[in-house]
Amino acid sequence: MATDNETYLELFDVSKKTQVGKAPLASIRFMPRIGERIFLPLDEPGHWDSYTVVSVEYFLGGRSPSESMDRVTLYVEELK
Repeated sequence: MATDNETYLELFDVSKKTQVGKAPLASIRFMPRIGERIFLPLDEPGHWDSYTVVSVEYFLGGRSPSESMDRVTLYVEELK
């Protein structure tokens, strides 16, 4: 069975083909849907990178309902 340490949400930029964000799934209050925007903080206060969700994938941790999912991947495109 998966533990909280194994479950996370990742943001994957489809144009750069790289992971741009990762957070424990337990810390996520809601799951963005396709077409919604996500803002990630930059090093400078008040500056953000913005992304649009283009696809969502759920990677399940096991074959029974009692086992939790391991990972959710949001595929995103950066807004320019």
